[in-house]
Amino acid sequence: MEKQIRTHSPHLISDGPIMKARFTLLLAFTVAGLAQAEQGCPPGQYPIGGQGAMACAPIPQENQVQQQPTPTGEWIKTWGAVSMGSIDATTSFGVTTGKLSKSDAEQDSLRRCGSHGEDNCKVLISYHNQCVAISEPQINGLPFSTGIVSASRAGTTVEASELSAADCAEKNKKTPQAQCKVTYTACTEQIFHKY
Repeated sequence: MEKQIRTHSPHLISDGPIMKARFTLLLAFTVAGLAQAEQGCPPGQYPIGGQGAMACAPIPQENQVQQQPTPTGEWIKTWGAVSMGSIDATTSFGVTTGKLSKSDAEQDSLRRCGSHGEDNCKVLISYHNQCVAISEPQINGLPFSTGIVSASRAGTTVEASELSAADCAEKNKKTPQAQCKVTYTACTEQIFHKY
């Protein structure tokens, strides 16, 4: 008895639907790989740009929620004030900064002004989250007792100084020998309150 060996012809398998599917799949992977290599973007990014300018951007992640940082405190704006009074034609000032309310700042400046016995102190200026400057008229470097003092507020001490010096010069222009000098500057500073 002779054994019969059955063999498959190679051309029969290559013509079959399985081989065509394998070839099509291999071709698709090759084309996809070439397309990705042409774009030059790493995994997780996609090409952007045009007209010869190319770049890569991250692929947006859906369902990704960005959390805002939780504040650990807050900045609180403060008040400052300047009061002015005199004894025997000598001008005195009371100044304060860093108070939480206008009335606290004004009361503290009045108290400081009257600390040497002045009983005619009045609030010259109060300011909130700003800077202040005081300019006094002087003659030969000495205070001009009948001159008019000027106070101004602005965003910086430089701006406040310029404003108060100009205002002082205008108010004392009838006395040409008087020269206005900035004698005080300050700014209210914010306070950080932790939660």
